[in-house]
Amino acid sequence: MKINLIFFLARFGKGGAGNSVYRLCKGLDKKKFDITVLCLNKCAYEKKLRKNKIKVIKILSSRALFSMIYLKKHLKKNKFYKDKNILISNINYTNLLCAIFIKKKENLKLIAFERTPFQELEIYFGVTDFIKKFIIKFLIRFYYKRFDKIICNSIYIGNYLKKKYGLKSITIHPPSIISNNKVIKNKNYSNKKIVISTICRLSKEKAVHEIIYALNYLKLNNIKLKIIGDGPEKKNLKDLTKKLSLTKNVKFYGHKTNVEKYLLKTHLYINSSYFEGFPNSVVEAANLGVPIISSQSHGGINEILLNGKCGTIYNGGYKNLAFEIKRYLKNPEIFYKKVQLAKKNVAKFNLINHQKKFEKLLSKIF
Repeated sequence: MKINLIFFLARFGKGGAGNSVYRLCKGLDKKKFDITVLCLNKCAYEKKLRKNKIKVIKILSSRALFSMIYLKKHLKKNKFYKDKNILISNINYTNLLCAIFIKKKENLKLIAFERTPFQELEIYFGVTDFIKKFIIKFLIRFYYKRFDKIICNSIYIGNYLKKKYGLKSITIHPPSIISNNKVIKNKNYSNKKIVISTICRLSKEKAVHEIIYALNYLKLNNIKLKIIGDGPEKKNLKDLTKKLSLTKNVKFYGHKTNVEKYLLKTHLYINSSYFEGFPNSVVEAANLGVPIISSQSHGGINEILLNGKCGTIYNGGYKNLAFEIKRYLKNPEIFYKKVQLAKKNVAKFNLINHQKKFEKLLSKIF
């Protein structure tokens, strides 16, 4: 008998979480699993999912809270409770709502995917004062115990949940990103032109403005910054670029699926986020032999860069970032020495191996 898998996402966009879920769904054995994806409004990967025999149901609701009503009706309507079923919720605020509103039954197991630090939960619910934070903490401590398994994409987030909320049944399962391990030679370094890239959703927590401010602080005309991605901060970032007279140095490319094409022409990759779950783009850059500078954004960054052995980690702020960029410009070979170790380290995030491990994990739930 096949196991019914229901992936529930509030936001199935083109970012890291959406891409990880798509790759996972695509690779799972369809002889063992019937897969359904439920998401609010748009699903960026709808056509690709359907092409891979995966059902896609869009809940037309602007808020995850109201979607709980539909989710409960959907489970009853499709008689999921009569078979073996696993509901997999993704990202902390939908996880919390599922834990509160969806009741476990003998044939319905609940799994939570935790991908980001809990700052995002506080941002989503507009939590700013002590009382609201206390309530959120209480709800997590009490309701998260309902999950049969909590899957974290980094050791940092797993330890955070254990220490702060006293949670158990936690498994560490980083996203499977690498489908191949290419051998890339060091790019020719020239003082005439340096290409820096960053790939991310353009939202406040990604702090792309820090990179722009760092370039302005350095006052160097031989640096070109490629910003790949879309999001609510795009207009603000473009306005900032114009204000600082950096339009010749900074170019916006929008969302791209073939990021490898851009990384192969990159001398230096920068991750400037205030906080991260598991930055897929950093893994992709490391796999292609691109030197990396990353903010100490916690999440999986220390696992990817081995606490600075595989790349450079700075403590945030555009001046600290500018200092590291300048250090790269003076002696790029120091950065390239870390590249080979980085490639070896990220090879463990192999797509096929992780899909097999995930299938084993699901099989043991019942």
